[in-house]
Amino acid sequence: MDGPNLSHFDGNSIEGLEFCARVYEVFEKIRTSENGLSRLRMREGPVEKKLVEELLPICRYVQAKYRPGRYIVVKWVDGNQQYDAEINQWGRRVDLGLEPAAGHLEVTCAMHQNDYLVRELIDKGEPVFGVEGVRREKGTKKVESEPVVHTNNDFIDSFCALVLAQITKKAGIAYPADTTLVVKCLLNSLYMPDEWKLLMDKVHAGLPSHKFQEIFLLDANSDHACSFYGKVEGTAAQA
Repeated sequence: MDGPNLSHFDGNSIEGLEFCARVYEVFEKIRTSENGLSRLRMREGPVEKKLVEELLPICRYVQAKYRPGRYIVVKWVDGNQQYDAEINQWGRRVDLGLEPAAGHLEVTCAMHQNDYLVRELIDKGEPVFGVEGVRREKGTKKVESEPVVHTNNDFIDSFCALVLAQITKKAGIAYPADTTLVVKCLLNSLYMPDEWKLLMDKVHAGLPSHKFQEIFLLDANSDHACSFYGKVEGTAAQA
């Protein structure tokens, strides 16, 4: 029997909450299959990679924005075009001009360069002390993890730099004018709510010039999320 695939999403307009339900159904089918957790963790194939890196973050965006008066339809497109999904919106908030009737979503990930090594250790059932202290030995190729001591909020500062670098990279690409950038953050530690807020404040203060309609940031491992609105030249409205 063939495994889960994403063909029924590609190029099809799907009501937003139904889109989320279908994506989660695919996720659960893979998770509960043989070696499913490992396949998802290691992004073994194109289905797992696109599911984790594109479709699940889009679901987070839809569920954060969907509300009475703002109903969302999603069309995910599998290809090399300069966006990952098209959205159409309807409802009273759209009628009043509070929300755009259409737009595009581009999904990107902000993470430490050693994140894949952390996932490799976890997949092998070995302990991990933190992403900064993980390295692969040149000779043995074995992945080692050592504790790293943080001082005050230096872990927030270092991750902020990674987020801003990724946004700057994306800001240099010519996306459609109505594009929202969705940034999935694979954080370098477990962030308390006040630490997430501090990270968002620092990202907001350092935002590069960009033309995105909105920048939506989410923590991949918690409910933390934040939006910056407006086409800006160094500043943006925050919500």
